[in-house]
Amino acid sequence: MTRRVSCPTLIGRAAELDRLDAALTQAQGGSSVLLFVSGDAGIGKSRLVTTFTEHARRRDALVFTGGCLDLAEGAAPYAPFVAALRPLADELTAEELGHVLGEAPRELGALLPELCGRPPARRDGAERGRLYELALGLFQRMAALRPAVLILEDLHWIDPASADLLALLGANLRRAGLLVVGTYRSDEVVRGHPLHGTVLELERSGRAERIELSGLSREEVAAQVAGILGIRPADRQVGTLFARTEGNPFFVEELVAAGPTTKEVPASLREVLLTRVERLAPETRRVLRAVATIGRVGDEELIAEVTGLSPEALNDALHEAVAHRLLVVTDDGYDVRHALLRDALYTELLPGERSRLHVAVAAALEKRGPSAELARHWHAAGDADRALSGFVAAAAAAQASYAWAVALAHYERALRLWPEVPDPESRTGMPHAELLGRAAEAATAAGEVDRAARLAEEAMSEVDEAAEPTRAASLWTMVGRIRWVAGDLAAACAAYDEAIALLPAEVSARERARVRGLQGHALMIQCHFRESVAACREAVEAAVTVGAHDIEGHARNTMGVSLAMLGEMNAGLAELAEALRSAKERDDAWELGRAYVNYTEALLWAGDWAKAAELGMEGVGICRRLGYGRTTCMCAAGNTLSALIRLGRWSDADRLVDEVLDIEAPPWQRWGVTLAMAELHLRRGDSDGARRHLTSLAEVVDRTDDLDLASSYHACRARLAILEHDLAAARGHVRAGLDVIRGSEFIRIGPELCAAGIRAEVGLRGDAAPLLEECRAMLDAMPEMAESEAYGLQAEAEATQMAEPDPALWRSSAAAWEELGETYRAAYCRTREAEAILAARGPREGAVEALRAAWATADALGADALRPEIESLARRARLGLVPAEEPAPVEEPVPGLTAREAEVLALLSSGRTNRQIAETLFISERTVGVHVSRILHKLGVPNRGAAAHLFRASR
Repeated sequence: MTRRVSCPTLIGRAAELDRLDAALTQAQGGSSVLLFVSGDAGIGKSRLVTTFTEHARRRDALVFTGGCLDLAEGAAPYAPFVAALRPLADELTAEELGHVLGEAPRELGALLPELCGRPPARRDGAERGRLYELALGLFQRMAALRPAVLILEDLHWIDPASADLLALLGANLRRAGLLVVGTYRSDEVVRGHPLHGTVLELERSGRAERIELSGLSREEVAAQVAGILGIRPADRQVGTLFARTEGNPFFVEELVAAGPTTKEVPASLREVLLTRVERLAPETRRVLRAVATIGRVGDEELIAEVTGLSPEALNDALHEAVAHRLLVVTDDGYDVRHALLRDALYTELLPGERSRLHVAVAAALEKRGPSAELARHWHAAGDADRALSGFVAAAAAAQASYAWAVALAHYERALRLWPEVPDPESRTGMPHAELLGRAAEAATAAGEVDRAARLAEEAMSEVDEAAEPTRAASLWTMVGRIRWVAGDLAAACAAYDEAIALLPAEVSARERARVRGLQGHALMIQCHFRESVAACREAVEAAVTVGAHDIEGHARNTMGVSLAMLGEMNAGLAELAEALRSAKERDDAWELGRAYVNYTEALLWAGDWAKAAELGMEGVGICRRLGYGRTTCMCAAGNTLSALIRLGRWSDADRLVDEVLDIEAPPWQRWGVTLAMAELHLRRGDSDGARRHLTSLAEVVDRTDDLDLASSYHACRARLAILEHDLAAARGHVRAGLDVIRGSEFIRIGPELCAAGIRAEVGLRGDAAPLLEECRAMLDAMPEMAESEAYGLQAEAEATQMAEPDPALWRSSAAAWEELGETYRAAYCRTREAEAILAARGPREGAVEALRAAWATADALGADALRPEIESLARRARLGLVPAEEPAPVEEPVPGLTAREAEVLALLSSGRTNRQIAETLFISERTVGVHVSRILHKLGVPNRGAAAHLFRASR
């Protein structure tokens, strides 16, 4: 009969267990929680979460547990998530499982290979982001069924892909009802570790909490030993154990199990651990060493192949190892009880013994197909040939799962092994340059742009362009993509030019179409629209000849944007509609998201805001369901918000903001949404809210070469400055915005900037003529776009404010906005129309009609930026805003003055002359003089200055 090794109850972790239970309560209430449990090896992290897991199951929570594997150089991407989600089908009904997997289950194959199969091959690194978004949706839907707990153990061995996914979950799962608990050794998670930055950022932002486990107290050690032995130990024994173990529960267990003769505790605890192993049967020791060498959970079949034991001998050995708590039974087989024990067993192996074991493990794993583990074992066995091909295969498998950092690591290991192999090309089936190219591709997708560039340069140095033009062209295309990712679009286009020039005539039209399509896209982003159209037309023609519908759809999508920007709006919209139809037909999720973004933006330019809003709402929903919750979804949401705001559907805009607000994305990805939200705040008169959003974009604008972002930002900042009466700042932002777009093909926002700038110049009594001339020149140079034309009319009307305001121009401008459905800007123009009529002493009926129409719109919208201005004008002109309405009385700042006298006094105190007061109140200068005389008399003051001082003192 074996003696108990561990205490049957959890000792000394009541506070920590209470915190975990409280976190589960939060999850059951619909809030997501991320907790990290850290501490030294053996401190009891796993024991704590195992006990908590039992609590959670008793509370009817779904519990999924996975752990990271110590595979050293053979890291397996997403290992903890794959292990955790493996029993998903057993936990849920078929209907629940279908709901949880969502509309794109195949793309989840990297995380759920048994359920979803192999994920589809993709062109680039964008699919990793999509996988993460789909995973996010999966966890959200899973937690919506009932509160879920995700346990991720041994995160100190986490691979980079899993670390990225964990960061995404921590940043985005706020209201999903999911509790994520991760354990790691705090002494191993240091700067440079994949988990280090994730933990720091999540803790800093308040989205994660850390529970640091320390050693047990002396009394807790006594309770632990009593639980193991069944009797209360002597105080002296407790004192000795406490002093030698510093309260580490695992060390206590091992010393108690080793017996009273054990005198020392080495730093590694190796001797103590191995003392127990040496007491076992030889077959049991062989099994333990085999499992330690396997380095992961070993199933019974694999252990049998490695040890060569008969079924009976293996069964006896496993029984003994489990009984002595040296092996533990898992869902997948057997594992060494603790990582420290695994290390001790492995370190004890002699070099030859270790090599033979790795060969045996590799030979057994080879029958199961290529894997990172297989490559690692061949490498550890000293078989460079097989390790080389194994790492190349492992890299390809990692790429298929979008684990680009892991793929890059495997490719680099293969590159290091290349010189050690006699005939590496035969072993890998590729020349060295191609392996370098694949590594560069993985580095690009992983965001390691500098590393990708170095690998690509090395690959190109090994290729003779004259002898291998096709390979050289392929490398130049890769260089183009690397430079694209780095943000150097001009260099990307130059690289694509090199690729096109090298492609032999006999090369397939598909490759030529692909390169020209990529080039057209880069040109479009740089606003070189004519060149983009030429490249895309060539790409479409070549793609059609070979039936490359994916390349054709991508090129049409790009071409539609460029045509629309060149004024060929109908042709551009037709291309975009075809691109969207094709993407739906081909079920091409990536191109589908891009089509929604580009199509809605072109509809905005065309002034078809109703269709842009309808299509945009559809696109946002589809993008979220299909996993595009970052750039694509945020761009689609930004366009949709712009349409809804223009249409006056502000409550719908609020709902959409609520829907996408939980999407965690950096400012450069969400700039369209941020600008739209700032615009909505401006129209509602909330300058603080608008400034808050715009400030979050300031740093992005300083670094960007995106003309749309930079010019739109300055236009919005100019409107904020006008709202805050800082006209000098408005002038500065208008100039900055115009500087951004001058000399480019992207000038559609120019009239909008000019209209704001002219308004600022009027207020500053500056010179509006240059801006008006520039506005006219831009409108002559650009294709007809309804919104730009409306801004042009508004700019003309604004300029008349410098001399004699023209009601007719304001009326025309308002009509242009009304035709587009832009009721807010129409109301602004109607306000200015009424002001112009009154200033020109025109028919008051016309002013009343215009002002009432403007007020009704502003009131219905809740446009608190415009409504007070309308009401102020109505009071000053003594116009009722609704039929039979009396002008609202003005609060008397000084007792005894009439409402009109109070208005005159307020203007007088701001330093205005009688003439300026007359212009503001739409009365004669003589009448102002009369009012001033009466004010001085009633207040009993000798002059205007004294009246102004008294007024200011009363406020």
